Amino acid sequence: MDNMSITNTPTSNDACLSIVHSLMCHRQGGESETFAKRAIESLVKKLKEKKDELDSLITAITTNGAHPSKCVTIQRTLDGRLQVAGRKGFPHVIYARLWRWPDLHKNELKHVKYCQYAFDLKCDSVCVNPYHYERVVSPGIDLSGLTLQSNGNTWSIKSKYYKKVYSEKKCSHPCPHSPLPQVITFISFWCFLPGFLCAKIHVLFPSFPTQTAYCALFWTLLFPLEYMIV
Repeated sequence: MDNMSITNTPTSNDACLSIVHSLMCHRQGGESETFAKRAIESLVKKLKEKKDELDSLITAITTNGAHPSKCVTIQRTLDGRLQVAGRKGFPHVIYARLWRWPDLHKNELKHVKYCQYAFDLKCDSVCVNPYHYERVVSPGIDLSGLTLQSNGNTWSIKSKYYKKVYSEKKCSHPCPHSPLPQVITFISFWCFLPGFLCAKIHVLFPSFPTQTAYCALFWTLLFPLEYMIV
């Protein structure tokens, strides 16, 4: 029976049930059958009085856009969205998902030049002909080649986009076997010791020059700050 429906393409003069059944055979499967049927039934009923547009919809869907078709319009709502089976969405996106791109995002549609009632044109009527829109995927970084590899307690990121960047980046968490922590500890100790001794001497011996003691403390505090800045 499905084959007969596809072969014998209905027209706007046929019953709504026959038209809906034929259009259901061309859905992409991204939505549940219940939702798809409700959405198509709603659209066919709205177009029943506009036979030329209904014929355009049937032609576009049953031929997969192989033949030119006119705008298929419905009334724009106040918030621009259409409610189907308790769900709200932009009408041109709903029907584009049903018949063309089941994984479509709402911001990925761009209308063709000859569409007179495209959603973005803000007309009182909205064209929901899925073949009056093109899918435009936003340019971005392909993360398909991104992998994480564990090597003991360290993690490295290997990707054709990030390999060079991460290899040149200074490690914020030194590796356990790196000599860097020991070097920092050694330098900090010897830089702190003179200042500590000067301050202690100033307390024990008030006659010790005050400026010399505070100068030593100043350089002691300045060294860690300078290291962090570098």
